[in-house]
Amino acid sequence: MSAQVDTESWTARELRQALSASPEVKGWIVTEEVLTRRERYFLAGAEVDQDREARAHSIQARIFVRLSDPKRQGEISKKFFPALPLGPQVTSAVAGAKLSSTESWELPTELPKSVPVVRSADPGIAEDVDRAMESMTKEVRDAVSELRHQGVSGAEARFGSGELFVSLHERELTLSNGLSHRSLQTRVYAEAAYVSKHGERGDEYLKTAWSVGREGISIPELFRECRDASLGMLKVRAPVAGRYSVIVDTEVLSLLFSGIVSQLTAQNAYHKLPFVEVGGAIVPEAGPGADRITLRIDPSLDLGADAVALSSAGVVQRPLTLIEQGRVVATASDPQYAAYTSRPVSTTRGDVVVSAGTRTHDELTREADQVLEILQFSALFADANTGTFSSEIRLAKLYDRKTGEVEFIKGGSLSGSITENFRGLRLSSETCRYATFSSDSPVGRGYHGPKYALLTDVTVSS
Repeated sequence: MSAQVDTESWTARELRQALSASPEVKGWIVTEEVLTRRERYFLAGAEVDQDREARAHSIQARIFVRLSDPKRQGEISKKFFPALPLGPQVTSAVAGAKLSSTESWELPTELPKSVPVVRSADPGIAEDVDRAMESMTKEVRDAVSELRHQGVSGAEARFGSGELFVSLHERELTLSNGLSHRSLQTRVYAEAAYVSKHGERGDEYLKTAWSVGREGISIPELFRECRDASLGMLKVRAPVAGRYSVIVDTEVLSLLFSGIVSQLTAQNAYHKLPFVEVGGAIVPEAGPGADRITLRIDPSLDLGADAVALSSAGVVQRPLTLIEQGRVVATASDPQYAAYTSRPVSTTRGDVVVSAGTRTHDELTREADQVLEILQFSALFADANTGTFSSEIRLAKLYDRKTGEVEFIKGGSLSGSITENFRGLRLSSETCRYATFSSDSPVGRGYHGPKYALLTDVTVSS
């Protein structure tokens, strides 16, 4: 890797050599990452409040050790710190690994003859992070200026604050079987907060977006949607308790479909967690007219949040269809759990791709006498094992087909489950891409599919 810092006392190469020299270590996976990131925080008027530059170098190792029972092995995942002596860290890691015991398995012995070329970095950002930040900063200022001059009768909405992060992640994956692979990933994060006021009433609305490249985020659209939603907050009423047809967007769909994918893995099968075998139905009692789900995981999508050529175990990743018209047709199995469950090794990484439906968003809003469209949850909770989900409603729209009125709704809570509320699933014909990342994981969650979905018979409490 290109990154070195003054406090380093050893390199990732020396760590690999130390692990290979240990008679107790049977294998290892070392991931090295160099992060370059720019951060800007904006106040009212789009003035820059804080401007930060960060550079970090991290080394993570997954270490497998021999135990007295040849059918068992120990394992540990540990972050190593180049500023500290290497020997004691290796000794501590090996000792920690020996405290665990799992079924023995092996890293692939045959290296891939060719590795797919995956576009996981925006070329403009990878070439110059600073220049990309300056260009997107101009977009922020232009968006704030344009919206400032668009008056709204009887109410005021002004830009309160914003954030913009642009980062480049340089990674090198090395395995004890001799495989080594380098990759790049870029990330963009944008956030806008608008404050609305009408007389004595006032509220704030926050909207965020992630992307791998600049094309994945429209700053003008993000800021406009945030401004409009903040104005909607001034006209809200509480929901009437009952059961509704509910429209959710890509953020919710990404989380729910990711939970479905977890139930199609050999890992879930081995640990006796909820698992749907090949031939099983995702929604056993799908109703007439419901859209049947066709889903694949695709690690080859340009600028996908989980666009990768190889898994961490060194397996080439290619598009894999898991569900065809509501029926499971494959199981995602990495080398470890494939060995445990006697299944073939397959793809386990990639963005979730769902086939589009046939109904427009407008048609979805007229599927029932009353349709509730969720614009934002306070914090959606989704249990991948049970398929249940729930949250307080931060902001929603209620479409009343009989009166022709559209009202803003806030408060109350929504709860449901995939098994029950996907029975009458309707997927939109409009599609979009969605990405999200968390600071505690190098793996992003990506979704490409219907922009909206209508769930039926969802419980809403006031």
